[in-house]
Amino acid sequence: MSSVSLNAASRTDIGKGAARKIRAQGLLPAVIYRAGQPATSVSLDPNELETAFRRSGNRNTLVTLGVDGKSYTCLVKVTQRDPVTANLLHVDFYEVDDNEEVVVRVPVNPTGRAAGVTAGGKLRLIRRDLDVRCKPASIPATVDVDVTSLNVGDIIRVSAVPAPEGTEIVAPNDFNILTVVGKRGAVELEAEEEAEAPAEEGGE
Repeated sequence: MSSVSLNAASRTDIGKGAARKIRAQGLLPAVIYRAGQPATSVSLDPNELETAFRRSGNRNTLVTLGVDGKSYTCLVKVTQRDPVTANLLHVDFYEVDDNEEVVVRVPVNPTGRAAGVTAGGKLRLIRRDLDVRCKPASIPATVDVDVTSLNVGDIIRVSAVPAPEGTEIVAPNDFNILTVVGKRGAVELEAEEEAEAPAEEGGE
């Protein structure tokens, strides 16, 4: 499990006006919260946070925040970004306990080369993420799925996916994760991806 340590300063001024002042100083307003406990408002350097996540490449990186002599081990739960500049505007940190399980969303990572892809088909990722329950130290970067044996038309369901060590995959039903579509389906899939690309780049 990847982790980073950052320093933050506690703050008592809250609200939109206070947040604007903090951002004008080049800092990022944030909140640390935990179920049943009062929230702690802080400010920190947004560049340090962005750099830490770029280095880890893992959105579930544990963040240890040092605030006024106290230490908070957290996960980033919610981020708000400027729709034009993409700069961070606000972050919600969720404090975790080493001995308590959390549920996080983890990317699916297909491994190997599917037999159906070798035959001219295309691998289609139906679900890009899975919910995983585990203790903070066991949070995986990805859920690896071996696709080597997949032929055209074959499907891998969530029940066939081995959970990473120390984790449990949380699924309300036995939904499909991956499939290999034939040559005709591959062409249609590429057309769909090309049609979707401009909308994804523009954002909503």
